[in-house]
Amino acid sequence: MQLLNDKNSLITSYLLIFIFLALLIPLHLTVSFFSGFLVFAIIHSLSKSSEKYIDGRYARLTFSVVVSLIIISLIVLGIVRLISFIHYDLQGARLDQFNAEIDILLQQVQAEIIKYYPSFSPYTTISLKDQLFAYIKENLGMLRHTGTNILHSLASMIIAIIIGIMISLHQIQPTAHIPAFKAALIARIKNLATAFQNVVFAQVKISLINTLLFIVFAHIILPICGVHLPFAKTLTILTFIFGLIPIIGNLITNTLITVAALTISVGLAIVSLAYLIIIHKLEYFINAKIIGTKINATAWEVLLAMLVFEAIFGITGLIIAPIYYAYLKLELKQQQMI
Repeated sequence: MQLLNDKNSLITSYLLIFIFLALLIPLHLTVSFFSGFLVFAIIHSLSKSSEKYIDGRYARLTFSVVVSLIIISLIVLGIVRLISFIHYDLQGARLDQFNAEIDILLQQVQAEIIKYYPSFSPYTTISLKDQLFAYIKENLGMLRHTGTNILHSLASMIIAIIIGIMISLHQIQPTAHIPAFKAALIARIKNLATAFQNVVFAQVKISLINTLLFIVFAHIILPICGVHLPFAKTLTILTFIFGLIPIIGNLITNTLITVAALTISVGLAIVSLAYLIIIHKLEYFINAKIIGTKINATAWEVLLAMLVFEAIFGITGLIIAPIYYAYLKLELKQQQMI
């Protein structure tokens, strides 16, 4: 006996995907969502582009193994580097050198601030460090909670990556007869994956634009003016990496670049921050334009979706809004409602 007919199966699949998307942000599963779908999208795209040369099943298996090895290598490398930093760089002479570098950085920042704010206190690096450690001590509970959240997000991300790889491998199996409800649910997930892929790959273009603008500023404009930004090459790499994260990535790079500029002068820090703010504001329109083109939506539609989701869910909603809107529009088009 068939419990659900085709129409009821379709409606039920829409209800389930709606519940999933509605609970994604409140349950703090955004990182897992991005990680799992990103791995799946990468494997799917690589497999699809290589189907001319390799059989689809073997291509998917090959790229699943390759992506798995790369991810495992990066995780192991990160853990080893962190352990090495804690056990070697923060002990003995290395610790003294690390402290000396921090002292020099704090002295440079302090000297620049005092030029513009003579009443700035404390005047010594030692007291500045003492106040910093006192602040950390007072907010130890919050920092511990933040650390726990980071570890939880990291664990969830790894699990989601494994799930994404497993789903990619599962598609190697030949497809048999699929019940109506299962087919409808798979169609919803495929549409969501398509929307995710369109938006995320568009974000890569946006990150490249941000990086190019930073290169123009840090490697061309500033040297012409006789100024060399500290860690310019490292900041360029970080700008691209963090630029892959919508909105938040820009905030992180803006902070790092401003702090680096502050070691030279407050004036340069203000100029850098102003330049970055302009880029940050332009990103709303660049983001909307590029993503809108990819999902066949006008810029104002994507901007409106971002504003509404930001008002409801905060910064997380701002990040995920283009994906949700792209998925909604794809489903509406398939049902010939728009």
